[in-house]
Amino acid sequence: METEIPAIFRSRETILPERFTFHSSRMRMKKVTKEELEAMDAMSLKCAQELSDAQVDVMGYACLVAIMSMGKGYHCVSEVNLHQETVANSFPTPIVTSAGALINGLKVLGAKKVAVITPYMKPL
Repeated sequence: METEIPAIFRSRETILPERFTFHSSRMRMKKVTKEELEAMDAMSLKCAQELSDAQVDVMGYACLVAIMSMGKGYHCVSEVNLHQETVANSFPTPIVTSAGALINGLKVLGAKKVAVITPYMKPL
């Protein structure tokens, strides 16, 4: 994400005169396992605190599998917890997770049957 998002912003500037800034904070993970994803997700609060110092307009949590592996509805829990962390740091920031954005998008589309193709094994 650290390279893709800035590239998207730069290409958009060729069409519209908008200016965006990109700030990131990394959550560490060595292997894609449920335990590692849980440990990585636990680091998200520290990342939200660090990023809120930049006083950004919105903060995105961009690891779909980390959120989805935590169970149904966890995207809501994560978004609330991350927002509360920014409030505690005196810079309240709206939060969006990739999982929440996907779910909201499917609701807007009225999708009832959804197929997902992923490289992940059943335990995740």
